[in-house]
Amino acid sequence: MNYSLIIPIYNEEKTLDKLLIQLQTLSKNIEVIIINDGSTDKTKSILDNQNYFKIIHNSKNLGKGSSIIIGSKYVESDNIILMDGDLEINMNCIPQIIKAYESKTDCIIVGSRWNKKSRPGKNINTYGNFLINYIFNILYKTVLSDVLCCVKALNRNLFKSLKLESNNFSIEIEMMSKLALGKNQFYEIDVVYNRRKTNEGKKLKMIDSVNIIWTMLKLKF
Repeated sequence: MNYSLIIPIYNEEKTLDKLLIQLQTLSKNIEVIIINDGSTDKTKSILDNQNYFKIIHNSKNLGKGSSIIIGSKYVESDNIILMDGDLEINMNCIPQIIKAYESKTDCIIVGSRWNKKSRPGKNINTYGNFLINYIFNILYKTVLSDVLCCVKALNRNLFKSLKLESNNFSIEIEMMSKLALGKNQFYEIDVVYNRRKTNEGKKLKMIDSVNIIWTMLKLKF
């Protein structure tokens, strides 16, 4: 099987070199598409100095959802892997994702950050994630542990059939909601997660949580 890995990034100059090194170790049958979402730091110049990956520069900051949707238009492979470029989840989990995807036919692979190997910390973000996950499982009659995890693998045609519209962090819950409504099967794999703090580049805000809950309710009802 062949794969396209879509990675949206915004102002990640501090960790971008490390990300690019990790990506260079991936199998050659993985097409890497990086969408620079109008970064205002040195992200663009760092990306312009590499020759390994397909790079898309948004002229301004459009949001994570918009970047993923734009990136999907450049996909040439039959299957899509989604990951964030902030290194909260290490890229070395991708072979594990592919192994699960190829062994679990007709399943969407989704990551789960809540496991013994991760260090999410206990704060308002953690409890917010648990609350959203709890509500999602009740509404959509699922038994998932982490509906907001950025890690996913699915067929390209299935991805495009979702007709995603969210331009921000709500893209994750829109995708999961539409997949659940379509009675698709999910298979979760544990990923190692190290949550960043705001001063380290964490970008999720309280308003994003409100948008996520609204999107989840709107799509259900």
